[in-house]
Amino acid sequence: MKKILIAAVLLGFAGAAKAEINFDQGVDVKAAIERAAEVSADLPVADRYLGHSRYTRDCVRFGFGPSDAAQTSERVWLHSQEYIQDCHTQYVQQCHTVMVPGPNGTQVPQTQCVTRPVTNCYERPGQSWREAVQVKVEARKLFPWERDSFEVCLEGPWSRLYVNQAAYKYSVSKTGNYDTLYTLTPGKKVATDPDKDGLAAVEFSYEKGKYTFTVSDKWGGEYAGEKVAIKVDLYRQVSFWPDSYKGGKEFVFDAARGYTMTFTEKELEKPEADDSYRGPKKFYLKWGFKRLGDISTDKFIKKDKTEAIEAK
Repeated sequence: MKKILIAAVLLGFAGAAKAEINFDQGVDVKAAIERAAEVSADLPVADRYLGHSRYTRDCVRFGFGPSDAAQTSERVWLHSQEYIQDCHTQYVQQCHTVMVPGPNGTQVPQTQCVTRPVTNCYERPGQSWREAVQVKVEARKLFPWERDSFEVCLEGPWSRLYVNQAAYKYSVSKTGNYDTLYTLTPGKKVATDPDKDGLAAVEFSYEKGKYTFTVSDKWGGEYAGEKVAIKVDLYRQVSFWPDSYKGGKEFVFDAARGYTMTFTEKELEKPEADDSYRGPKKFYLKWGFKRLGDISTDKFIKKDKTEAIEAK
């Protein structure tokens, strides 16, 4: 059973990519589901056996965006059911016929029987638990694209907190038992992945033997003093055949609101073999970027390819 809400939680280092809703931003279910697909994390196995019992697990996702004030989630009820495995052993006689030596060199049938244990197991419901959980995150500074995402799970009588992604190292305190409040206090700032939509293609053109590619940067001001690396790979469209790779190049810029890259085919790092296709000369770029500095990780973000242009 999944509950999709808003808030924040942290105490282990596992999480799962489930839909979440920002507490500080209004409810946008479609956007929440799309964001959930971008996150990957691990949670404990869904149902855990301890001895001859297992416990179902119920989880809720909490997410927090930027805010100068403390944020508190809604109160959410979780439920876990115990299932007890009972096994009973019976002894069953199993018989079969074999051929044994008889008189005058003949073979005669003989029944042989053995008694074997047969164990049958089934599950029955045991105890059940319900717990209300709520999360509070103390005031901290986030960049506009950053968000904290946490998970609370109830498994048997135990509730646990897991981090999905966080921009700080948090200390966690817990108050209450069956009505539980987790309070997260920020410590050291942690670099998070950059906003995949931070950079956007503006124009790709060709003139007088040179290609020009311009890109906008939504967060260029916030990254002032740092750098960004943009990697471009040039492809030629080929009809009824895989497109031909012409080469690639990386450009490094000081963070700004936009970047312009101009290059010729000769400036690209080329593959070993070139194509001899005689059709129309239409080209496009596959590109991506990474941030270089302390604010974000240097994870490379792949972007969509550009529109094809004709090089005459």
